[in-house]
Amino acid sequence: MREHSNEVIIDFLNHKGMKIIQRNDFLNFSIDSVLVSNFLTINKNRKKIIDLGTGNGVIPMLLSMRTEAKITGIEIQDISVDLAKRNIILNKLESKVEIIKGDIKEINLNFKDQSYDAVITNPPFFKFNGDENQLNNLDQLTFARHEILINLEDIIKAGSYLLKNRGCFTMVHRADRLIDILELMKKYKLEPKRIRFIHTTMEKSAKIILVEGLKGVKPGLTIEPPLYINEKSGKYTQEVLRMFGNYN
Repeated sequence: MREHSNEVIIDFLNHKGMKIIQRNDFLNFSIDSVLVSNFLTINKNRKKIIDLGTGNGVIPMLLSMRTEAKITGIEIQDISVDLAKRNIILNKLESKVEIIKGDIKEINLNFKDQSYDAVITNPPFFKFNGDENQLNNLDQLTFARHEILINLEDIIKAGSYLLKNRGCFTMVHRADRLIDILELMKKYKLEPKRIRFIHTTMEKSAKIILVEGLKGVKPGLTIEPPLYINEKSGKYTQEVLRMFGNYN
């Protein structure tokens, strides 16, 4: 299924039998997608899940191993949409996962309101202040990393639109955007319920956060124990290895 000279097909973490097609000129999946896919609360009420900004489909692929829910991924970049669709076919997930091309800012054109039980997203992290020196020389990487095509409020607003009452909104983002995230979630009636801070090692400050909220519920926030990515030796911690599918 390799269709371009920039494409590679690699094993998908340590998940037996799964492969993923990636391009070296597009944003490849990172540990952030693994973290947020594991953070999403899965229960019997989560029958329809949507991933906002799915990229090459990594989050739907990860979620497909945790749930029997119907999973949708929406993505605006044509090449990423193509990669995601081919990744779903490659891993025989067509019955569980659907990839749709669309603009999250126009979510109402493709989706009905209150039609999903859970929304998950690994959005662009960085605000754009007008300084083009901060941008990548490839547009597709800039769009994936910076708030050019979409910003944090657009994502949270779309999530609220899509969710049923008591539906779950789950996001990975930078720790320094936490106040922005919480304020916008409250604005759009997504009550923050769980936060987990992610540290590279025990000695370093958190750079990444995982946040989960429920739509239309009463306040009550739990700060979960921190997650450490690496041991002092530089090796991944056992918790992270388990997320990668390595139980040894």
